[in-house]
Amino acid sequence: MDARLRLMLVLGGAALAAGVATAPVAAATSAPPPCSPRISTIQRRHALAYCGPATVVIVIGGRTYRFGGGLCDRSETLGALEVSVGTLVQGATGNAGRPFVSLVIATSPSESEALEADSGGRQLFGDTVIVPGGPLLGRGTFTSLLGAPFSGSWDCHGVVYAGP
Repeated sequence: MDARLRLMLVLGGAALAAGVATAPVAAATSAPPPCSPRISTIQRRHALAYCGPATVVIVIGGRTYRFGGGLCDRSETLGALEVSVGTLVQGATGNAGRPFVSLVIATSPSESEALEADSGGRQLFGDTVIVPGGPLLGRGTFTSLLGAPFSGSWDCHGVVYAGP
């Protein structure tokens, strides 16, 4: 298992190991019940499919990419918010055609990162530093600091789970 999938499993670990045992840190009154990311195999590779109300929008090269069905996990270990939307397929070129985006939103002095974004069978960007804006915990915006310019936003839609 590569380091990136291990990180995703650690961040989503409480939900995976305990089923629906993760507790919401903040939840809208009509929040859906907690869900557990699903582990499967796609093209003979390990895959982790996130679920939940989280969404991410990325604008890169004048094109807008929308991602839905994700998890916002407030990690005490990292001291950051992990936003994982879509399905991560370990080591697959173009993420096996599955949409996926992963953000780590940290408070200063730590750096926030866009770990990866894939859409339409190609990687939009790999691990890079981003600058977050907005209230940070439940929703906000970001712009790239390094590499190709891109920007975007995330929204946990009122549901943030407490992670390890």
